[in-house]
Amino acid sequence: MVGMAAALSLAVALIMAIPDRPAPEAWSRTGSAGAATSILSFNVIEGGRPAAAALDAIEAAATDIVCLQEMTPQLTAAFVQRLGSRYPHRVFEPRQRTQGVGIASRYPLSGGRVLTLGLRYLPAVAADADLPAGPVHIACVHLMPPHAGFNKGGDLIKRYQRNTAIRIAQTRALLDHLDRVAGPAIVLGDMNEWPGQAAMTRFRDAGFGDACHGTGNRCGPTWPGRILPLPAMFRIDHILGRGVTFSGAAVLEAGGSDHYPVAARVVLDSRKLAEGNAR
Repeated sequence: MVGMAAALSLAVALIMAIPDRPAPEAWSRTGSAGAATSILSFNVIEGGRPAAAALDAIEAAATDIVCLQEMTPQLTAAFVQRLGSRYPHRVFEPRQRTQGVGIASRYPLSGGRVLTLGLRYLPAVAADADLPAGPVHIACVHLMPPHAGFNKGGDLIKRYQRNTAIRIAQTRALLDHLDRVAGPAIVLGDMNEWPGQAAMTRFRDAGFGDACHGTGNRCGPTWPGRILPLPAMFRIDHILGRGVTFSGAAVLEAGGSDHYPVAARVVLDSRKLAEGNAR
């Protein structure tokens, strides 16, 4: 009973500590000030449950660039039909269930490619976005979930450790790719880690800043999301940048997924563009 009471107290404390998350409409109304570009990351859970709820959240957020994880062929078709004119530039790698990923943009994309990151069944996609303030390289990723393979039984601790090692290997492969890119870079997606864990630490050590670490941000937990009975307690969806400045970020309580979307505004300035091109 003591253990149960302690667990209940911890759950209540976590719930009370969760900040209010703005609705997508609130983020949309803030707009993109000056040369800022707005960007969204959203794990839609196997194409959305339903897909319309995921598309509602994306449309309401009205960001300039969208990174989607768990993008199925069915959601791809629905996205193009409903939002294709708003996001005419796309690099999609749709797959069944949880393996698909894609970038959609109001601005031109070039050099689109699929990055296996050593894990062919959970790829990333990357492209160069031609923003009004200058070019930026964007990578949309989905790192290995901590619980993958737990349904097979066996030693769960070893499976958890294996999955952690896979995320680290994915991160190293992605950083190797990004080190060959000139100029600013943004990495966003479902990292399946909260700040300070192993893979996230490697991004930090490589010079990537977290959009949610600035003052005045509204970045509460992103998982579990709306379709699960528990309140969101962990921020495992991230927008990271190197050679850029973030001017605001928010977690948006919407979408009908087990994740909440996270949005941010990014600013490219001439000094940081010059620094990136000199790397």
